[in-house]
Amino acid sequence: MAIDRSHRKYNYIMTTKDRSPEARKFMASASPQNAYEYARDVIDGRFPEGEKTIAKSAGYSYVYARDVLKGRFREGEKAIAADQAHASMYARILRSFDISSFPSSFK
Repeated sequence: MAIDRSHRKYNYIMTTKDRSPEARKFMASASPQNAYEYARDVIDGRFPEGEKTIAKSAGYSYVYARDVLKGRFREGEKAIAADQAHASMYARILRSFDISSFPSSFK
């Protein structure tokens, strides 16, 4: 029942592109995937309230850096560094963005 309600709320927020404080709070505490999708598809930019949630996932930290920030995502680097495939891809995108303070764990 709660899952259905949460899913309906997620769908409503994404469909209406709701940027209200309530919507932001809900999406920030949702899953890393939902927080990333909200940043990418609704905000079309950085979503500070959702970064703690996104940082829990190596994959979503990587795509958030690549697709949303188009640069370094410091808060997600611990998760990214723990996943060899994402760490390698992250290092490549940081080089392509010409990041001056390249993290030593990704050299």
